Amino acid sequence: MAINNSDTKTSRIVYHRLEAGESLIEGLESLALSEGIREAAVISCIGSLSQLKRRNLCDRQKNHERETINEIMELVSAEGYVQPLEEGGIRVHIHVAAARPSGEIVGGHCEDATCFTGAYIYLQVIEEDTRS
Repeated sequence: MAINNSDTKTSRIVYHRLEAGESLIEGLESLALSEGIREAAVISCIGSLSQLKRRNLCDRQKNHERETINEIMELVSAEGYVQPLEEGGIRVHIHVAAARPSGEIVGGHCEDATCFTGAYIYLQVIEEDTRS
């Protein structure tokens, strides 16, 4: 559940480079956990991918179309968030836009993605775990 509080106690930007072969989702989750981040917004993410598992909503009944794309693509943009869960832990939610070599853009909800040469992520931290 999102925290509806605009009076934040922290406001820092965290930069991280994901390496070739790393998972975008797992890498972001690992970064958040290691940095004590409970809530953050992805403010920039670019790089390259060798695989993209995406899911898109395709009708009002909330049916989804899933696709795995196994090709090298430029990660043009990724937006999303790290959000605290009521039962503890965090949730990573990302949407991506990626370009095929032809320039065609594909995108949607990212279920997972594998970095090709790497990816560069900037997070705006909203809430940190202050327990020491």
